[in-house]
Amino acid sequence: MRVKTLLTLLVFLTLGAGPAYAAPVFGLAVGIFQAVGAFAASSWIGGLIVNVAFGAVTNLISRAFAGKKKSQQSFGVKLSMETGDDKPLSVVAGRYATAGKLKYWGTWGNDGETPNAYLTKLIEIGSLPSFAGGQALAHLWIDSDKCTILYGEPHGDGRGYPISEFRQDGKDHAWVRYLDGAQTEADAFLLAKFANVEKPYRPSMIGRGKQAVIVTFRKNDDLFSGNPAVLVEPPPLPFYDLRFDDTVGGSGPQRFDNPATWTPTLNPAVIAYNIARGMRHSGGWFYGGQNVEALRLPPSDWMAAANECDISVFGRPQYQAGLEIDVSAEPLDVLEQFRLACNGVFVEGGGVLKLAVGGPGAAVYAFTDADVIITKPQQLDPWPSLSDTHNTISASYPEPGDKWARKDAPEYAQDAAVAADGRSLAQSVTFTAVPWSEQVQHLQKTMIEDGRRMRVHTLVLPPPSRLLEAGDVIAWTSARNNYQDKAFQITTLTRLPGSLSQVTIKEIDPGDYDPPAIVIPPTTGLLGRGTPPVQIMKGWTVEPASMADGNGVGRLAAIKVSCGAGIDGVTAVVVQVRVRDTGQMLFSGHTTAYEEPYSWLIGPLPSKTWVEARGRFISDLVRNQAWSDWLEVGTPNVMEELGVRLDTVGEDVRKRFEELQADLDRTIRNSSELAAALSLQGSVGLLDRQVLRQQSGEALAQIIEEKLVRASEDEALAQTLELVGAEIAGVSASVVEERQARVTADEAIAQQTSSVTALLNENFAAGQVKFAATANQSGVNARFSVLLRAGTGSGYHESGLYLEIYTEGGVQRSRFAVNADQFVVLNNGQRPFLFEGGVLKLNASHIGTIVAGLLRGSSGKTRLDLDNDYLSVSD
Repeated sequence: MRVKTLLTLLVFLTLGAGPAYAAPVFGLAVGIFQAVGAFAASSWIGGLIVNVAFGAVTNLISRAFAGKKKSQQSFGVKLSMETGDDKPLSVVAGRYATAGKLKYWGTWGNDGETPNAYLTKLIEIGSLPSFAGGQALAHLWIDSDKCTILYGEPHGDGRGYPISEFRQDGKDHAWVRYLDGAQTEADAFLLAKFANVEKPYRPSMIGRGKQAVIVTFRKNDDLFSGNPAVLVEPPPLPFYDLRFDDTVGGSGPQRFDNPATWTPTLNPAVIAYNIARGMRHSGGWFYGGQNVEALRLPPSDWMAAANECDISVFGRPQYQAGLEIDVSAEPLDVLEQFRLACNGVFVEGGGVLKLAVGGPGAAVYAFTDADVIITKPQQLDPWPSLSDTHNTISASYPEPGDKWARKDAPEYAQDAAVAADGRSLAQSVTFTAVPWSEQVQHLQKTMIEDGRRMRVHTLVLPPPSRLLEAGDVIAWTSARNNYQDKAFQITTLTRLPGSLSQVTIKEIDPGDYDPPAIVIPPTTGLLGRGTPPVQIMKGWTVEPASMADGNGVGRLAAIKVSCGAGIDGVTAVVVQVRVRDTGQMLFSGHTTAYEEPYSWLIGPLPSKTWVEARGRFISDLVRNQAWSDWLEVGTPNVMEELGVRLDTVGEDVRKRFEELQADLDRTIRNSSELAAALSLQGSVGLLDRQVLRQQSGEALAQIIEEKLVRASEDEALAQTLELVGAEIAGVSASVVEERQARVTADEAIAQQTSSVTALLNENFAAGQVKFAATANQSGVNARFSVLLRAGTGSGYHESGLYLEIYTEGGVQRSRFAVNADQFVVLNNGQRPFLFEGGVLKLNASHIGTIVAGLLRGSSGKTRLDLDNDYLSVSD
């Protein structure tokens, strides 16, 4: 007998079990599941009582609205994440999305100077396992962005896989990892990050059998607004499919009592069968029917329904479905959603439940006017009430392309019916479990056209009709009604004494179930962050240039870059320079203030080299800036002025040695003068002076030690001076040690000097070792020097060396300089590397690359001019 949903009778045959809610997802084991609205035990499908008539709804569109309950309105995509462990268990069957339930969250880690820069959330998205594997998650939304998961780039610490849409300037800001419910241990990444926090993640937090996602975000106010919202579309759950069980007439290895043999499905008939018979997990009941015997769900009928759903239409199965099933929902209401998804009809009779999907089959019984029992009442209802008459239908459904928001499908109108009725008689329906626009339009057409089949007869048929049941198709040939084998479907059937049957039959047409000729694709709205306005670099030019060396002489290769002037909001320009042919980056992210003349020298760069430069604005008004094109330019050939450059370097070194030698000059005087010159007495501050002194005639020996400290609002100074000296008349010897540490608001200086001096009449010798470090607003400089001087009277000889880090042209450089008549390198006793008299001499050399302007043979006969590609040989 064909009835609505499972017929009102089933409501009275179900148990009203009290609600139970989800235990915390993280336990060593999941407890026994309880659910609201569970079907009763094995007797949930009761036998029908003879002579009692059960009314069936007359058409599909009416069936969609008959008995609509408020509880049914709660179905839909949950776009907001739930919190707390008092929420009912839920599963996503078929294709659907859910925001899930927050089970754990925490912040951790630093990003540069930003503490707790990472947020990690564990979200439960299903209370049954999918066993689909860690890379089965294909669809995910974060805020308004549909995400692309980069499964080929897992993060090394186990946080998961980066999301392409949140990769900015090569830096990832979001990762995800999917747990399919097969986990047997607590997640290692969560344990590593949150084992020692105030609310720790514990080893007992396993989540057996639960699907979940772990999402991690790096703080970025430009990408995320507050706490990012997550919407997940889990992979389809596996369900038992009769068609693949060779023990019940199918073909395959599936068994109802072995979930490991099941396969994922979107088929609404297959999902409805599992709900009706009872969804199970780990050998126990989870939701739906309990202890329902297989014989009460005839395999042949359910297989036929599943096959009808899988017929290819528009290049995809005719009927598919998806829904998040909350176990607090009445199973009958859930089944109704899947029935709507395939325009199906549930047929119950004799304790047996069937599902009919698609157009009616062939007639199983034929009769004429002569077979009708005329002694019993007959009735014809060709014109339903106005409220039951429709010629136009609108529908809404969850649209995945609009982040699963409810969307209106194109309205379907039967134009001929609208013309006949003289007006539009519209009705609307919600397909909560159908996230496909094409399928919704197919269902709309079937509903409205089936609803226009208005001829309904009530009559009594003879004893052969005893074998009929509701839902069967019969053929009637009637001269009185001008029918010739006209097809009708039995909507109600009542057994009468004498093996008679009173039936209500409704005209049908298999063509009503054909798909529409034209399907309008959905138009989805603009989602995601969108593309913010891009500021393009304007007026970008590059040209060769030179920049000043340490002596102010422009002998360093450089380039000049320029951009447009006076652009509102721009505060700086970022410049990158690379070698054109190799791509080697010479300057990366060099930032300079945006100010007149809007041109800048970039260097020093390799001479006579083709380079490329590009620029990008930084603005207070626009966050998204685009790089300019790479523009190429050749740097100047500074090798042509190599001699001048070497002279310049030599001059730099000479001046540096003069500065160092001026310090040495202080020590080349007699010890008494030195003591007076170096005394700290008279300085403002706290002074500690100790003198050990003895004199006999012209002989003097002394040790003087002074310590000075001084502190004011803008300076702090600590200084020591120690003199060890001896002299007799014109002969003296001294050792001086001086140390100083001084800081101000914008400078720090530390230096230590050791000097020795020996004087004998006109002969003298002196030496000094000094180490100094300075830090100020323009940079950091450090120098270590060793100086020697010896001679007679005004004639003397000097030697020394220094190592330093210094700043030249805004760029820090390092230098090692030696002042000596002879510079020699001896390697393990081998003949030396020698520089003497302005000439470098090598016994042997092995050189990979030589950059030179002119090569000349020792005889002067051969000349190779490399700059001008010219070779000359003379006799």
